Amino acid sequence: PGYEDPKSPERFGVADRIPRADWASLVAAFNGGFKLSDARGGFYLNGVTAAPLRGGAASLVTYSDGRVDIGEWGRDVTMTEGVESVRQNLRLLVENGKVTPSADAAVKSSWGGTLSGAYYVWRTGVGVRANGDIVFALGDSLSARTLARVLQAAGAVRAMQLDINPDWAAGYWFSQPKAGATSTRPTAHKPLPFKKPLYRWFSATSRDFYSVHLRESVQP
Repeated sequence: PGYEDPKSPERFGVADRIPRADWASLVAAFNGGFKLSDARGGFYLNGVTAAPLRGGAASLVTYSDGRVDIGEWGRDVTMTEGVESVRQNLRLLVENGKVTPSADAAVKSSWGGTLSGAYYVWRTGVGVRANGDIVFALGDSLSARTLARVLQAAGAVRAMQLDINPDWAAGYWFSQPKAGATSTRPTAHKPLPFKKPLYRWFSATSRDFYSVHLRESVQP
């Protein structure tokens, strides 16, 4: 959770940054969705609902056993005892392995406002393969349809758009420091030269994001 959106991160029992205690297990991180006022969906984390979950919304769901799923809320995914978080954003971009016909619909009304109304911008998205693997997509000069096609080509059977535009699109992978290094902070890597700095989520952040961790820490 971010300190501005969904506000008051302490109520969820987690920080608005990647805490030092989690550095040793960190392998990746990526942005969340639109502001909740624009996402047409809700936000749930650790038993706390910051915005009501909406039926039909594209939903990224994490579970207490480490599984992750993406689907339409109320059809593919629902609230169960094992759900730890739900982040909703717009509608699905990929369903049953096919790009949604609405991917070519009006940019702002269907897939979010862009800088100067541009059609091709920085976009991010996440999808789930048939075997349960999760794929993340990040790129510049993408339309909603080309983002959907990238996720489809990566094997996603269901996928959704996350945040867009240069100020918010970000996805990192991390490598652990070598033995004897003076710092225990993981080394951040960018797959593409997006705007956000390398260590953006190691300090307080205004918007929600995801960090991805191994079940057990990696010892340098």
